[in-house]
Amino acid sequence: MFLIERREVADQVVLCERHEQVRQDDLADHLRAAMGRLTQLAEQHGGVAGPTFTIYRGEDFDPENITVETCVPIHQEPAGPVAALVRREPAHHEVFVRVTKSQSVPPQVGEAFAAVAAHLEQHGLVEADAAREVYFTDFTTAGPDDPVMDVAFVVK
Repeated sequence: MFLIERREVADQVVLCERHEQVRQDDLADHLRAAMGRLTQLAEQHGGVAGPTFTIYRGEDFDPENITVETCVPIHQEPAGPVAALVRREPAHHEVFVRVTKSQSVPPQVGEAFAAVAAHLEQHGLVEADAAREVYFTDFTTAGPDDPVMDVAFVVK
């Protein structure tokens, strides 16, 4: 059902917001708000330099208690204080599947995560960082069959 792909991701400076105890039912609204704030802030630092992504922290998935880190790559590392966490996301290798807008919601998005996890296990690949979603288009204008994001695992 999902085509597994691989890519190299370059080192990048990102603006981040990390939130704990986000409920799955509130996740889409939470992500939209965080991405909006970070995208606006990115304009003060040379603009958005690549796809926005969300990292899901935590050992086990709990739909009532999700720890999520939303990140927006920027062109210029800030020289002074910023109203967000600023960090360097190291270069890494990702194994991912591309999903459509209709597949980006539960339970279909869970199937995408499971497909990548199964691929890693089948090929003896080891996760090097938490799983993530990488967003490369505007969800609001995308149609149900349009690709909107990748479900990605960082591997060693």
